[in-house]
Amino acid sequence: MHRCGIIICSLVLVCALCGTALGAEPSRGQDREGDWSLRVGALGTYRPAYEGSDDYELKGFPLIDIRWRDRIFVNTRSGVGAYLWNRGGCKLGLAAGYTFGRDEDASPDLRGMGDIHSGATAALFFEGSVEDIALTARYERQITGHGTGGRLRLGLGYNLKLTEEITVKPSIRTTYATTGYMEEYFGVSPEQSARSGLPAYDADAGFTSLGAAVTMLYRLNNHWGMQATAGCTRLVGDAADSPVVKTKDQYPLSIGLSYSF
Repeated sequence: MHRCGIIICSLVLVCALCGTALGAEPSRGQDREGDWSLRVGALGTYRPAYEGSDDYELKGFPLIDIRWRDRIFVNTRSGVGAYLWNRGGCKLGLAAGYTFGRDEDASPDLRGMGDIHSGATAALFFEGSVEDIALTARYERQITGHGTGGRLRLGLGYNLKLTEEITVKPSIRTTYATTGYMEEYFGVSPEQSARSGLPAYDADAGFTSLGAAVTMLYRLNNHWGMQATAGCTRLVGDAADSPVVKTKDQYPLSIGLSYSF
């Protein structure tokens, strides 16, 4: 495990313990049940088999979002984390999660490339909002298994409430990856070239993609809600030029149903 990963995971635990200690004694008259929020459901996705693939696959995932006083969270997408700072529309926090890597069997186009192993991840993130505008930044790095470098994801979104039940969230985003990540996911070593027939290729650190998405949230009632997202992502730089990439343009879709307690 990388030393920086151990430090980040330790900080996540410390933040969680500190948050629990600070909030252990609610003020008189405070509703303890209101400290917690819980949302569960299911999400279906239709997305490329891997970054740069022209083959798509349909997958299902559980939707889980548990929060305590907006200090500690457990979320399917964001992982397990805590906020170091949460004031004035700005949140800074740490999280631990998991990445599933990439299997050679995911596509015939990866034959001979070998597997990229899954493992735990550590992340530092920022969330800021000014009225209906949201800014996000997240640096995430794999900390167990074979190291795959890190990625910095930047996003800018807008919350547009059409009715009491319907909210639309358009957004734009970009991703920057370290050399380690680029070599693992987009590079082709001489050994991989010999096995796969692809030309050897070195991929350096840089921006990997630019994208846009639109998410629609529909509140059916006080408990049930639906969400749907349509996005488009274009690979750029060394990522786009990789022999592993079959198409630069990716069009992921997702739809989900959830219940809030």
